[in-house]
Amino acid sequence: MRQTPLPWRPTTTSQNNETSTFDVVVAGAGFAGLYLLHRLRKQGLRARAFETGGDVGGTWYWNRYPGARCDVQSVDYSYSFDPDLEVEWTWSEKYATQPEILRYLQHVADKHDLRRDISFNAKIESAV
Repeated sequence: MRQTPLPWRPTTTSQNNETSTFDVVVAGAGFAGLYLLHRLRKQGLRARAFETGGDVGGTWYWNRYPGARCDVQSVDYSYSFDPDLEVEWTWSEKYATQPEILRYLQHVADKHDLRRDISFNAKIESAV
């Protein structure tokens, strides 16, 4: 179901001066950014996420130091918007390591084809 159009539209201009218009611009492709992108699509909105890193993951993309892991149970890092994910994905440890959390986010991005609406190695320089 497409919602009422906004009275304004976020636009982006690429380095080669191509302009694109979206209903929503999302900053980042970590846990929140991926969920928001998925949710906005379900609402019929045109959205684009801009991620500074080279892939999805947010904090879990950047923090690759030895021993990095979550401090809450891994199941708390699971998305609840897709019940099939709980069946498809089994956490190997009670407190997952950074590589496993990153693989989970990559799996979610692949399963829901989220990367097609994400610009990687990109920064939002201003918003008006």
